[in-house]
Amino acid sequence: MRLCAKVLSLASIVAASTGLGMAMAQQAAEPSKQAIEVANDPTKIVAPVERLPIDIRRTTIIVRDMETSLKLYRDALGMRVNYDEQMHVSSPAFAQGGPPRPIRLVLLNANDPWIGWIGLIQYTDRPDHPKVKQPKVLGPGSHIIVAAVADAQKACDAAKTAPGVRLIVEPKISVYPPRFPAAPPIRVLGCQFFDADGAYLELNQTLPQ
Repeated sequence: MRLCAKVLSLASIVAASTGLGMAMAQQAAEPSKQAIEVANDPTKIVAPVERLPIDIRRTTIIVRDMETSLKLYRDALGMRVNYDEQMHVSSPAFAQGGPPRPIRLVLLNANDPWIGWIGLIQYTDRPDHPKVKQPKVLGPGSHIIVAAVADAQKACDAAKTAPGVRLIVEPKISVYPPRFPAAPPIRVLGCQFFDADGAYLELNQTLPQ
């Protein structure tokens, strides 16, 4: 990024010395055809000029039974297991003031090798851990995991066959206001459901305009 900035600065000096600096500056200030197309495409978001200081790496869910959860995230949704290990954890959130607890940690990725992962943790010292009651209504503190899928109907049909899944919203088309005034509304086909441990998920597919 710094190298590019230096090269651009040198190019600006050369252009200015030949009388083209003002024209180039005006052209740079005006949105390009590509920028306008990106802005009017509701499926795209313009990348920041400089990288932001954060990436949302993954969401980790504590589960009662790992194999049950894998039937959803790995088998039905098609995520790929990239880590599966037994270990002990001692942080207060896990050990609750007691000795280190044994867990099984499984990490699954979608298309991106770094972000958008799902983590699954099972306490292996509590195979009889009581089941969490699924809420009837989402409220403050609730979390919704939204996953983009290539075929929402197929993904929703597969998800609802996984053990413990409770489908809340059958596949349907939802229409959202556009990000930009000149763009058409955003049309999404998707479904919503609770997994076996009460995590709430939405699968959606952005439809062509």
